[in-house]
Amino acid sequence: MTRRGTPGRESSAAQSTERRIWYGYGQLTRAEKSRFGVFLHDTTRLFAEISVFSLPVLLFVMEYPATGWFDAKATGLVAWLTAVIVGTLVRGGFVRPLATPIPGWVTLSPSLLLARVPYFNGGLALAIFGGLRVEQAVTGIAPASGGVGVAAGLAWAVGAAALLSLCFPWFAERWLSVVG
Repeated sequence: MTRRGTPGRESSAAQSTERRIWYGYGQLTRAEKSRFGVFLHDTTRLFAEISVFSLPVLLFVMEYPATGWFDAKATGLVAWLTAVIVGTLVRGGFVRPLATPIPGWVTLSPSLLLARVPYFNGGLALAIFGGLRVEQAVTGIAPASGGVGVAAGLAWAVGAAALLSLCFPWFAERWLSVVG
């Protein structure tokens, strides 16, 4: 079997509205979807992918002590959902990934499955706990500005999680060039 496209990348998914559908045991097919259907299909795929591979940091966040309404859980939810939405936009071809000319998301090859664990856990930890730290820093400068601190913390979480998903295809290319 010959391989089409760039190794490690699903560039065909970014350039097509055709998706693989599973109807049950042994029943796979391909179907043409609307752009909205592509978005929904890719959202479920990316939600599962990011959730499973970042489970260690998500479980840690769930056990992290609450410090008020703006805590690790709130920041984590925002960062997690941002990573999923931006990843969906990259996979569907709505947005191009950063630092690479090839559109689309990363394949589920064994080597790249292994790369997802440290990448997503480290990236989400940076987004979540960096957001908390930014909120504490801004609130510490002006204690009466709790709302501004929360907004700054959430902005950090959204920005870091968006960069996490936008840079993952580039990271996967580098990973493949080293690991193979």
